[in-house]
This record gives sequence, structure tokens and C-alpha cells, in this order.
Amino acid sequence: MMDLSRVVVLANGKGGVGKTSLVGNLAGEFARAGVRVLVVDLDPQANLRQDFGAIEHPADDDGDSIFEAAMGQKPLTVVKGLREGLDWIPGGQRLNWLVQLAPLKQAGGIEAAWRSALAHVIDEGGYDLVLVDTPPSNRALQLMALAAARWIVVPIGSDLASIVGVEVLGPLVGTTKRDLNPDLDWLGMVLFRHLSTATRVRQTVLDDLAARDLAIPLLETSIRASESTAQACRRKGLLVHEVVSSSPTAQERLTALRARRTDPSVVVPDSSSSTAVALAEDYAALANEITQFIQAAEAAA
Repeated sequence: MMDLSRVVVLANGKGGVGKTSLVGNLAGEFARAGVRVLVVDLDPQANLRQDFGAIEHPADDDGDSIFEAAMGQKPLTVVKGLREGLDWIPGGQRLNWLVQLAPLKQAGGIEAAWRSALAHVIDEGGYDLVLVDTPPSNRALQLMALAAARWIVVPIGSDLASIVGVEVLGPLVGTTKRDLNPDLDWLGMVLFRHLSTATRVRQTVLDDLAARDLAIPLLETSIRASESTAQACRRKGLLVHEVVSSSPTAQERLTALRARRTDPSVVVPDSSSSTAVALAEDYAALANEITQFIQAAEAAA
């Protein structure tokens, strides 16, 4: 029996809303909490490799394993131990081949093969949770992701365009639920990278959702904006909590600053800003909220 009950897809019909950042950092938070996590990258852009600091990882096959599994040719290959408790199935340009070949396959064939391949990996690897990153405008890959998922998390900004992206995604979710995956359901929307007071932004978003009759819950936890932290993460190939934990203490910085007065060659290490710490706390709180939601749903089933 295929068990896809702990597969969570991050999706939106608009790009640039934070899907990849959420997948990477949530995976890190879950793994830190002792959850055995599998991350699946179904995006041809494969930006997760940058978030994980794995741009030149020797096991990165540019999406080849996903392509072959979805075509029913070979089992999925998992990159083990990207972080402690965190494994990875890379995406990449080979996924574009699926888009080209999907119309030539029997309806539902690719989705069925993908469901089977993913369920086998979950069972074999003993994963507690699977997080799936998706492209914003690739219907074939979105459909494949939704066909093998239990829950959908939708990152949105405070801008109207990201909410319109939810409207674009909605019909595909409905079709998938009707024809391929009756267990599929919304977990909720996450307000991502907000710049002003969360309470005010949240109310604006709720008003926009109500006006458009979108009956998808807005999760309580939101993720604040911090461009400096985002740049530090990309530069170092670290997740937010890793940037914070790897930063020097105030005493180490003070010692280096004093030493540089007499020796200009002394390098003063960067320190974590209060915003970076708060951002890491946001991700931890969101991981906890998602856990509680899933546990409550399973208890009620």
C-alpha cells in the first residue's frame, strides 16, 4: 500500500514567492527537531542546490533520477545525508524532458509512476516527512507533484499577484483531487517575506482572500523579510539557522576589532543580526505549526 500521507508540496502559480526558501529552511528545522526528512526538487531551475550549499555536489544528477522514475524506467536515487536527518532528490534541466514527453504518455501514466516511485522511497528510507519544491508555471510538473501529495502549503506575499497565483493553482488542485488523488488537501497559506507589521499585512491579505472567495486557511506563522540574511545564506550555502549558529559571539567580534587596531590584516567575522535570529525563529515556529496541523488531522481521521 502506498503511504503518501506525510508528503507536503510547496506550490503557487506565481514565481518568486518563497517556495524554495521555505522548503530548504523548513527541512532544516524539521531535521534539527529529529524528524527524518526527504526533500524532493521538482523545479528545473533547481535553486535548492544553492540553498543547501550543494551546487557542485557529486551526486547531483540534474533531475535525471526523477525523470527516469516518472517514466517508469528506474527507481529513484536519493542523495543521503545532505544534512543530518535530511536527504535530497535533486531537480534540474532533465525535468524539462518530462514536460515534452508528458503529452505522449497515457493519461495519468507519469503521475502513477511517480506516485509509486516516491512511495517506495518513503517506505524504504523510513521518512517521517517529505517536502516537495515545485516550479511556478509548469503544469506537468505541478500535476506530478500534486498527484503524489497529501498536503499543499502555499507561500504568498502581501502583493495581489501572489494571491492571483493561488487562483491560477486552484483549478489544477481541483482536477488532481477529482481525477488522481482524492486525499489531496490544502494545509494553508504562509505569508512570506513581509516588510511591515505582520498584523496589518495579515489583515490586508485576509481581506483580499475574502474578496476573491479563496477558502484556504492562512497559517498563523509568517516569515519576515531579511535581505541581508538571504544574501548571507546564498553566499555561504547555509540555511538560516546555520548562519545564526555559525556566527561568532559578540566577544569574538570584540576581540577581533581590538586586534585590528594594531594589525589591519585581522579579519573581523560577521555576526548574526537580530533579524537573522528572528527569521530563524520564524522558520522554527512554522515547522511546529505544520507539525501540529498534520498531527491534528491524523488524530481526527
